[in-house]
Amino acid sequence: MSKKKKTILAIVIPLVLIILILAGVGAYILFGIVGVEGKKEYKQSEIVQNNKGTNVTVIDETVSYQTMKGFGASGAWWAQEVGEWENSEEIISYLYDNKKGIGLNIYRYNLGAGSQDDENLHDVGKRAECFLQPDGSYDFSADHAAQNSLATAKKLAGDDLRVTLFANSPPVSLTKNGLAYGPARRDGEPLESNLDASNYGAYADYCYTAAEHFVNDGYRVTDVSPINEPQFEWSAWYNDDGTFSCNQEGCHYSEAEARDLMLAMVNKFSGSKLEAEAGVKVSMFESGAMEGENTTTSSYLDFMIGKGKKYVFKNKPLRDYFNSVSMHSYWSNEYGKITTSRLFADKYSNYSISATEYCQMYNDTHTGVYYLIQEEENGTNGMTIEYGVAMADIIMKDLTIVNVDEWDWWLGCSFGVYTDGLVYVNRDNHSDIQPSKRLWCLGNFSKFIDEGAIRYACSSGVDGISSCAFMNVDNSRVVVYVNNTKNDAATTLAVDNEYEIYTTSAQYDLEKTASGQSGDAQINLPAMSVVTVVY
Repeated sequence: MSKKKKTILAIVIPLVLIILILAGVGAYILFGIVGVEGKKEYKQSEIVQNNKGTNVTVIDETVSYQTMKGFGASGAWWAQEVGEWENSEEIISYLYDNKKGIGLNIYRYNLGAGSQDDENLHDVGKRAECFLQPDGSYDFSADHAAQNSLATAKKLAGDDLRVTLFANSPPVSLTKNGLAYGPARRDGEPLESNLDASNYGAYADYCYTAAEHFVNDGYRVTDVSPINEPQFEWSAWYNDDGTFSCNQEGCHYSEAEARDLMLAMVNKFSGSKLEAEAGVKVSMFESGAMEGENTTTSSYLDFMIGKGKKYVFKNKPLRDYFNSVSMHSYWSNEYGKITTSRLFADKYSNYSISATEYCQMYNDTHTGVYYLIQEEENGTNGMTIEYGVAMADIIMKDLTIVNVDEWDWWLGCSFGVYTDGLVYVNRDNHSDIQPSKRLWCLGNFSKFIDEGAIRYACSSGVDGISSCAFMNVDNSRVVVYVNNTKNDAATTLAVDNEYEIYTTSAQYDLEKTASGQSGDAQINLPAMSVVTVVY
């Protein structure tokens, strides 16, 4: 080869390599082509899809979906009181005892920000203590009653109780204004986060230290969730006299701020001793709603795990770290859940979804009981079966449309007049314990569907009756039906062993209403009921 040709090759080959590299980078930035993960796609079952009007339940165990983490509730705003009561175990047993109660296996512990003495936070019950003290030291004797409630839940549920530590706001010693919520704003004033970027590392240190405390105390901490509903304002408001007030602890973050804070969290937890020895993971931000493409939720997701040109390099550690996204079930109707499912199928199919918070908010038109609530002039706790079945309908849609692997109610217990509790308790009379129908309807799922259960394709064969089917790790089968109509119905289920049927209705509170041997079991589905078959 001539010297001239060698010189040309010496120039051309590196140039071609550079062009190829630049083309790959460009494709990665513009289209997310390089390094795209293989999509996880759920199969469809023809025999299930075609099972209409037969009044026979069909389950196709060749078509499987999500593997469950379980069902839970939070200890926010009640645990710090109930934990000191003489009958706290009796109350908490409704939630975490699998015999007396509904056998929840997830406890969401509220990492308070330190608002306990803040008189501007007008609801005293929503103020919370903090482990991090103003001088930078830690006091883990703080929040004593709430820790008692958690300990009781573990005693009742067992050592496998999953614990999520979630924070509505960073500690007040780290926030810009020294408060557990954003400053009051006047019309036109910009919305700002209450946590400065210079304190992201300190907040990550706090979350890590808090998790370490609970792990050392023998708890199975699975998740630490530092960002709650970042898309919302969480600001105080001005009163007529110039003072300001706020409802609860909270902190707003823009999409970029949420991403950068999560980067600090992942940097702290990834590869740590807590992760290696205890399996503690950081949860991605908890979205305030389930929404599809071109929404606020999808915008935050893009910044966290998207591959667009704005984020592809900055968020790579997050894409490498996370395998799950947390969302709240507020505000979304069936179409919203469908668009959420489509978004994940199209863009984020390797991420599972956990539904980590829900209650029947008065102004949420998609609860299924919105008009019932509006008829109550003085508010309501929504204790009747209509409220329970409406919640069960939400759970069913989240399980079967969005394929959530976890479903958590908001307040395990509640004091006031609002549709946010499973059990209602009385500060003035501790023996006044009122379980709602929501409690028992949730129990139709939580009491029988274990951690590790796999969902299979299922159809009730009855128009208007939704259903879902699971197989637990011990090979027991669970089928749940929701009859959200005013008509009685029935279906037949082929079972290969002894079976039991549990019903929640106007008449029954998660009671065993039938049992039998193998064969074709006749499943009665009373109007406005949730029915579970275990075999």
